[in-house]
Amino acid sequence: MTADLIFKCHKIAGGKAKGEVLISADDICFYLVDPDTGKVIEKGHALEGKSVAGKVLVFPSGKGSSVVQADGLYQLAMKGTAPRAMIIRYPETVLVASAIIMEVPLVDNVEPGFYDAVKDGVKVEVDADNSRIIVTG
Repeated sequence: MTADLIFKCHKIAGGKAKGEVLISADDICFYLVDPDTGKVIEKGHALEGKSVAGKVLVFPSGKGSSVVQADGLYQLAMKGTAPRAMIIRYPETVLVASAIIMEVPLVDNVEPGFYDAVKDGVKVEVDADNSRIIVTG
């Protein structure tokens, strides 16, 4: 058994959550995610057909207008299909506000080694309140 890896990060929206990593190379508009299943329905998206429900979502940034982005994450949260936590490279105001309101832990400014250490399916704990991500396997 290997030791856990711990990476420093910057807290944006507080909280703590554990889950499997799901990595997207593309920015995400949560309005283009089916609230009933959590599956990305945006044509041509890196995660098209994959579900964000219960995952620790790692992605570059949000996209879309304020209304659709906030409503999309709200719909996911109300249906129980939202990500457990989000790790983002480039925060934008709408996504930040939405994560805070929906109480989804959100961090950025993660130590660079994190992106080499994690792949889809790896289990992590995002501890935004203590500005750290723990990779457990």
